[in-house]
Amino acid sequence: MPHGFALAFGRFAGRLLHLILWRTTDRCEARCVKSLGVGVTISREIIRDSFENLGMSVTEFIRLPKVISRIRELVDFPEESINVLRSALSRGKGAILMCQHYGNWEYAAARVIHEGFHLHAIYTPQRNEAVESVIMSTRRDVSHMAMIDSNKGLREIFRVLRAGEVLVVMQDLDARKEGVPSDFLGLPARTHEGIIHLYRKFHCPVVHGIYWRDDDDPSRHHLRFHGILSDMNDMNGRPFGSDMAGSIRLCSSQIERLIRRRPGQWLWILDRWQYTLGKNI
Repeated sequence: MPHGFALAFGRFAGRLLHLILWRTTDRCEARCVKSLGVGVTISREIIRDSFENLGMSVTEFIRLPKVISRIRELVDFPEESINVLRSALSRGKGAILMCQHYGNWEYAAARVIHEGFHLHAIYTPQRNEAVESVIMSTRRDVSHMAMIDSNKGLREIFRVLRAGEVLVVMQDLDARKEGVPSDFLGLPARTHEGIIHLYRKFHCPVVHGIYWRDDDDPSRHHLRFHGILSDMNDMNGRPFGSDMAGSIRLCSSQIERLIRRRPGQWLWILDRWQYTLGKNI
């Protein structure tokens, strides 16, 4: 089907899922109210938009084999942003691309790969084997992105950085008891500390990937890299990596800024605060 019609179908599917999963929707709205400080009416709109974005993103991912030749047309990625990643890699220590479940992260990754970068993404295997097979085959054969199992890929992670390539880390997941206590959007959360450990070990530059769906044309996407995050100091003026809590807070603040700008494009269904707040939110 035409791409525009497919997106309309995906948006409808997202709205339908929003209605069917009403208990989940209620919890997402409660998280939105507490974390963003908005009213119930606004939170309902944000969560509905989030489900619509999810529906469109799933549809786009299914259609990726059909549109991969047009990825430059679909994802705006200016030369100055491309040069940020090139500059990071020119240091010869590989690079970490810090990302989040926002907009359409699959199209953003495909666009970066299209520019000749080798991406290796850490992932958690899906419980459903059929879904896992579809996702992995599309990433491998269409996007040409290498995947590293988070449960057993430490040696491969080290190899990627030593080879001077790009490691992709999704930094907006609940780290449960293994993570560092650190607020996220003003609420207590647990955050993965792997980025900081890897930076300390390899001194690999950390770049934050910012991407979003166009406000006027949902079929278009934007991708930006605004400098090297690890060259910045944390909120207390300390160099990146010198203080674990301060560096984690710096990473989280970048993602928070993106979410606050367009909250309806973040995947609220993730439950970022499940371990710390549980059913209290």
